[in-house]
Amino acid sequence: MKKVNLFLVMLLMCFPLASQAKQALTKELITSFSKVSQQWQSLEASYPELTASMDKMDFSQPDKLIAQLKSSKAYPQIKAMLADTDFSSVEEFYDVSMRVMGGMMAYQMQSMPQGMNVDSMNTMLRSSIEQMKASNAPSSMITEMEKQLDEMDKSMKMMKSAMENTSVEDKKFISENAQWIMSIIGDE
Repeated sequence: MKKVNLFLVMLLMCFPLASQAKQALTKELITSFSKVSQQWQSLEASYPELTASMDKMDFSQPDKLIAQLKSSKAYPQIKAMLADTDFSSVEEFYDVSMRVMGGMMAYQMQSMPQGMNVDSMNTMLRSSIEQMKASNAPSSMITEMEKQLDEMDKSMKMMKSAMENTSVEDKKFISENAQWIMSIIGDE
């Protein structure tokens, strides 16, 4: 996954999960979402300090993250990116982003084997670490895996919450258009 995608996924997962759902997801909104996401890479190149400051942010505090975006030198460019789309604000963009990500995760979880979900994946990973400890794997390797697991755990909790807070209408739209959605947002 490209650095841009990882940054966007983390950023998107942090915003309030209660969808405002002022308008149903449409192909136009998804296209606008994709356009802004693709432009984010040039934004990072032009404003490396934005990326550096975002790397230091606590992603569990979305209000502070939005405030950081709004106070950055990049904000005029962010507003310009949004002006060419169906989004009137950063908050609206992230609302749609959360709905898209939550809906796509819910759609992808449908294809998981019976009984496999976010919680069972987490349990399986923790079990693997315990097995490594029991087999006397190097402590540095276990420490690194535990650190990665903690990061994945936070992401999985946010994804689970995003999926649970995706409306039935958004899930239906995504299910009916999943291949198209993946085709336009998968290459970012």
